[in-house]
Amino acid sequence: MKFPRMLGGTAAVMAAALALSACGSSGGGSGSTSPTGTTLNWAIASAPRAIDMYGDFSANANVVSSLVNEGLVTLGNLKLKPALATSWKRTSPTTYVYSLREGVTFSDGNPVTAEDVAFSFNRHLAEDSTSQSVSHLKTLKKAKVTGEHEVTVTLTKPDATWVYDPMFAPVVEKSVVEKAGEQYGAPGGTVVGTGPYTVKSFSASDGIVLRRNEHYWGPKPAFEEIHFSYIADPNSLSLALRSGDVDGSFGIALSNVSQFERLKGVTLTEGDALATASLMFDMDTKPFDDIHVRRAFAYAWDAESFTKNVLRGHATPANAISSPGFWANIADPAKVDEVFTSIPAQPFDMAAAARELAQSSVPDGFSTSISYPDSRPELGQALQVLAENLKQLKITLKVTEIPYTQWSTLISEHKDLTIQIAQWNPDYPDPSDLILSQYPSSHAVKNQYNLSNYRSDKVDKLIDEELASTDDAERVQIMTEILQTVAKDVPNVNLYWPKTIMAIRDPYTYQNYNGMYASELWVYNVSAK
Repeated sequence: MKFPRMLGGTAAVMAAALALSACGSSGGGSGSTSPTGTTLNWAIASAPRAIDMYGDFSANANVVSSLVNEGLVTLGNLKLKPALATSWKRTSPTTYVYSLREGVTFSDGNPVTAEDVAFSFNRHLAEDSTSQSVSHLKTLKKAKVTGEHEVTVTLTKPDATWVYDPMFAPVVEKSVVEKAGEQYGAPGGTVVGTGPYTVKSFSASDGIVLRRNEHYWGPKPAFEEIHFSYIADPNSLSLALRSGDVDGSFGIALSNVSQFERLKGVTLTEGDALATASLMFDMDTKPFDDIHVRRAFAYAWDAESFTKNVLRGHATPANAISSPGFWANIADPAKVDEVFTSIPAQPFDMAAAARELAQSSVPDGFSTSISYPDSRPELGQALQVLAENLKQLKITLKVTEIPYTQWSTLISEHKDLTIQIAQWNPDYPDPSDLILSQYPSSHAVKNQYNLSNYRSDKVDKLIDEELASTDDAERVQIMTEILQTVAKDVPNVNLYWPKTIMAIRDPYTYQNYNGMYASELWVYNVSAK
């Protein structure tokens, strides 16, 4: 599960992008120093720790990494597509055989071998692995070479979502990674991929420059180079867009949309984020081991007012970790409505919150602290609203903004969690995505995202049953029961389901924007108006 974080370049938009290259439209504005039509200037919130999912699995990093590194499969318009595998088949409940695309080379010109592919899976499982994306390889047992252009993957148990998981083990060149060691993919280090771009430079302070990969096996992208700058502050981003120093940026903070709406020559595009803003209680820490405390927080959250008045309708109240948009590939709209109607909720009710706290281990209130990343100011606004309501219960919630990199390190370390807030972004378009990152007992560990340290034998059993099923209707039924059970246990409060908003400067436009942009070959969706 990505945090800021879940979540394709189709043939049609590839063709459009190629047409853009030929027409020579301007890639910048008055502040651009790049040759016309050859460079795209893009902003991300901060420097990635690595251009490699093994080293950094945040959406911020994947915006860059998705253009450099490829897996066996990819996404296009929320649908699974072949990438470095031309086809695959399930030969047993725990075995998948992948036929590899022939003639593919890495950006250094060396051929991609079946041994490289097997290594790319197995590196995440090594005894000393520090992989950031290993949670999506949860059922991988091993990958082995079974032919010159064939790799067979064996799972520890049946897994209905495995078909998406090869996206999270991009193919790397074994000899290069082994030589680079821990520095592979890091700023100033080596990065060798098979994607449409290669890394020209990567600085933790000065930005990233990608150059078109002349060895790329697929259609060449329109832009010769993509320049990434790090801009977390919305005022600075607004100025960069206005001046033309930046052509676009994903994930505009919902609380800052109004200042971008006023920019001349800049278009805002809204899509389904398939994301959830959530408050997580560490159930191993007092007083959050007490369900009455957790319920009191839930009743004190006024989702309707916040999404309407603060986020101006760019979000809706949430009652589950998996938003309705996740379910489109496995259930019709009527069934999805039925699912969410059946999930218990704690509506805003301060009297009910007071009754719950009176039954708790801290009936006279308490103090606690929480931090949020500077890249998501709307999370801070949500916390301030909640803190005001909690004052009525004599609960003091101290809210602090910290740099995104500091916050992401805190989350990954999984220490002294107490209470946390995050916007969880999608990794693949299936409702099990966030369920599997948040609720298995096995994920209450370092580098995993069960930040509530929630452990339920019933939920673990249901998750195993869901993963073993190949029937969509059965999976819907099981996942509904999981969400119902979790809602009763209240390990977290799901605050709202946000939209995702991006800004792009004339003369460009963006097609098919959705919350999984960081898992797609998004540059092919950029075209001239």
